[in-house]
Amino acid sequence: MSVAGLLLAILGLAGRLGAAHAAGGWTIFNDIPDHWHVFAGAIATVRKHLDPHTQLVWLSLSRERQSREHPPPYGLLDWLGDKPNGSDWHHLPYVQKVPTRIPDVGGPMKRTLSWGPVQGLVCVSPELDHLKACHKAAKVLGAKHVVALIHRGDFIRSHSWFLSLAVDRREVPVHLVALVPHVSKCANASLHGALPVHWATMVAPYTSPQPCESKSCLEGFVVQGSLRQWKTKNGSGLIRNYDGLWEQLRSTKGAASVRIKVLGQGNKRDLALPKELEKRVDFHSGLPFPDYWEIISRSYALAPMHGTSQYLTMRCSSTVLASLTTCVPLIADAALLGAYDMFTKEHVFFQEEGETEVEVMKRVMALPDKELFAKRAAVCRLRDEQLRRSARVLRDLVE
Repeated sequence: MSVAGLLLAILGLAGRLGAAHAAGGWTIFNDIPDHWHVFAGAIATVRKHLDPHTQLVWLSLSRERQSREHPPPYGLLDWLGDKPNGSDWHHLPYVQKVPTRIPDVGGPMKRTLSWGPVQGLVCVSPELDHLKACHKAAKVLGAKHVVALIHRGDFIRSHSWFLSLAVDRREVPVHLVALVPHVSKCANASLHGALPVHWATMVAPYTSPQPCESKSCLEGFVVQGSLRQWKTKNGSGLIRNYDGLWEQLRSTKGAASVRIKVLGQGNKRDLALPKELEKRVDFHSGLPFPDYWEIISRSYALAPMHGTSQYLTMRCSSTVLASLTTCVPLIADAALLGAYDMFTKEHVFFQEEGETEVEVMKRVMALPDKELFAKRAAVCRLRDEQLRRSARVLRDLVE
């Protein structure tokens, strides 16, 4: 056999082995071009605890055609420690020149998703998947089970399109899994018990290339989240309460040393930052994930500053997931601990009744290294416990 023939044979064997690993295993599909941190969390959990050969599929929508070799955005591969063009990564690029016109997603899937049948297909936020790509992928892959990772409990209805699925005339179980307990409760209430809604908190751990081991390398407090508006019949506003934070910074005595780092997509002008606070507030938008997590990892704590109570009743807060990702504690009051009840006072800087976030920040900055880093160690332990628990939830659903 020639050298070229031998190389082709080796490549063919590698492809067959990859297909063999994928068949009967897991595939994780980011079926919306968003929620990359949730996608990463599912990847980290399934890879480590269930299937190291998990196949990873991501969808993109753009006005111009993209290469299938185009990497996922925001440095996702660097965060996960993956190399470009890995054989387990599969890009489904779609052109959508007219926002109201839905592209054909089925045809390209048949050419790209060449493995299967798979035991479990995980779809990310299918309640936001207007292309219905999750079920189309399930049919192409011959999925035996679909796990729908839901983000918005209030978007789940008994008639939601993704709740039932048939592949080759075979009913395929669709398992609803929320990321946190209160979203599960909200969705269960919406469905009136028609389908069980489980919960499993999954994040992809971030490890700093230069871990911070003393408070000398800590600076400021992070408020993160898109500068996005919420609107209901009862009012509207930004999803983070920046106005309230600015007022606290101006009115709290002895708070001049408190610095704030705002991380999120948007324009700085939307913060309506008072001029006298400009030197104490840093703003970062559109950072790649490694840089984003690094800023958080070198802060004292994360301040949720939720601008709507929906994050305690029907939606999952990305700030809570950021805490578990980086092991940086939250500033949390009793209401937040009641909603995200996997956390206890051991894992957070507790905000007492009547105490403001900035007052907690002042108190945290005065703590000794031992107390600061004991909190971080506790959050790391909680994260590892949650990933193991989440893997058990997924395993039990598809067995």
